[in-house]
Amino acid sequence: MLSVVEAFDQDVSSISLLRSVPLARLRPTQVAVGLRSVERKRDKLERRAVRRRRLKSFLDDRPIPSVLGPGQRLFIIDRHHLSLALLRADIPDATVRVVADLSALSPRRFYARMEHLGMLYPFDEFGRRIAPSALPARLDDLRYDPYRDLAWSVREAGGYEKSQRPFAEFQWAGHFRTRISRALMRDNYKAAVKAGLKQARSGEAAGLPGWIG
Repeated sequence: MLSVVEAFDQDVSSISLLRSVPLARLRPTQVAVGLRSVERKRDKLERRAVRRRRLKSFLDDRPIPSVLGPGQRLFIIDRHHLSLALLRADIPDATVRVVADLSALSPRRFYARMEHLGMLYPFDEFGRRIAPSALPARLDDLRYDPYRDLAWSVREAGGYEKSQRPFAEFQWAGHFRTRISRALMRDNYKAAVKAGLKQARSGEAAGLPGWIG
């Protein structure tokens, strides 16, 4: 399975530049995140931020892959949770890897190209499709999807393997959305994770990325 960057490298000439970029410049390519994952990353970042060189090394080892789009805007195609965690930890900049330059395209052609490549996820926090142009303009506009949290928690508990397929955990979130109630997640999150583990190992999930049966 290709990683996000490998998929781009096969289809678009990669320019592979590393640079420090203000978080305010970064535009998401998805609508929602799971806040449990964001807060876990935020805690780790705040511990590392005590030593500036340690934080820089950590971020340089985890560059945020981005595409240069219309108006020279930077659209991140992975690491949304890390990006939002940086913002919440009051760390102003991120290390960014620019993997492709699509800035010559019109906005309409840009979004069509990105969706064709599977590099944006035009669905809201309820799993409903939106127009790609309606994606959040800023990191702090990202919304909360409890099923994205559940997908992350189930993977952390060993329910399935991490996949390099773009937006893989959203596919798991969509699977759980039709099988596990919001009320259960709200009232008894541990029970919801247990139910998610059972679902993840079932044959119903066999086509999902990282399925281990």
